[in-house]
Amino acid sequence: MLPFSSVEYFIISITFVIWMYCAKYFLSSIISYSTALLITTIIFLTFYYPKPIHILLFILYSYSAYFIVQKTNIIKKRAIASLIIILPMILVKVFEYSYTYHSISSIIFFPGLSYVSFRLISLFLDSDYNDPPINFVSAVNFLLFTPTLLIGPIDKYSRFNKDIISGYSNLKLINIRKGLNILKRGIIYKFVCAELINRYLLNINDFNCPTIFVVLIDMYAYYLYLFFDFAGYSSMAIGTGKMMGITVPENFIKPFLARNPKQFWQSFHKTLGAWLKDYFFMPFYKYFKSTNLLRKLPLTCQNISLFITFFLMGCWNGLAIHFIISGALFGIFSVIHNTYGYLCKVKGYDIIFGRLPDFYTRILSSFIMFNIVAFSIHIFSGRAPYVAKSSGILPMISRLMFE
Repeated sequence: MLPFSSVEYFIISITFVIWMYCAKYFLSSIISYSTALLITTIIFLTFYYPKPIHILLFILYSYSAYFIVQKTNIIKKRAIASLIIILPMILVKVFEYSYTYHSISSIIFFPGLSYVSFRLISLFLDSDYNDPPINFVSAVNFLLFTPTLLIGPIDKYSRFNKDIISGYSNLKLINIRKGLNILKRGIIYKFVCAELINRYLLNINDFNCPTIFVVLIDMYAYYLYLFFDFAGYSSMAIGTGKMMGITVPENFIKPFLARNPKQFWQSFHKTLGAWLKDYFFMPFYKYFKSTNLLRKLPLTCQNISLFITFFLMGCWNGLAIHFIISGALFGIFSVIHNTYGYLCKVKGYDIIFGRLPDFYTRILSSFIMFNIVAFSIHIFSGRAPYVAKSSGILPMISRLMFE
């Protein structure tokens, strides 16, 4: 089940928008904005979501575990809370290729588990800095906000809560117009652009006897498809959220013009890039920087942290070999760019592109980055024929270890 993939989902979303405005104009004296929003979540989970009990039990489990470790020091609290939150996801990924997967997933898996876990980690790790303190109703709204529940974008509680505090004042006609425009963009991306690429480029390739030309066409086509498909979903979520009074952060901002890995993750699924920076990269970097061995080697600390972050991102997607390789590749490319940037800073000029006019530098660096990303994403997809033959290695290991 994916959001905005059926007529029913659109009907539910528009119904929720109408409900929010009815609550504002007729019920605001007895129902707060936060409560009105919570009602939409309850209705969605009750009548449309396939595993409502699972997701509610997961949140209660996470909340209970978090409050149990509240009395420990802040570092231990964060580490233990994060581990407890991601434990169900780890179990799902580890046993994904074992024969016991279906029995395990039926107990602990639910649609949107990854994104709810992301938000829970963000919520709890930032809890010491939230002002005002976390409110349970607002937290549930943040974790289970219907448009972003299943595939993001990934918001932060502190930003989300500002919209909650603003309340009904965010429900304006101008936000309806803005939301509809963003929603229309998402519909065009998802149901026109992505569908045409899928139908006429992705479904015609035969990898039984692949040629370089066929592989390149498939590589570029899949990159474009993934962008329009994912950006379409994100735009529809952002547009619907806008109409409901929640300003969901943008997720895709001209990623094809990115000139390096850093710019790419600031423009392609940028909310995930920001999340990885805050909750993976920075803790790793601070840890390595605090060790006696690496204390005076900041570049090494950065590079180790970058590689680990993207490697874990690949593992988070799944333990199939193509996920792990794609994560490692993004890590390697990020390390290369970070080292290159450091050398340029030491030299005082761009050691490769320094003699080129800025216009040509932009074109060449964007072209190189576009191809690097297309190659890495093609491996991520599992469609690459040069990876597909070895894709059974980790499933086999998983079955041997856990059966």
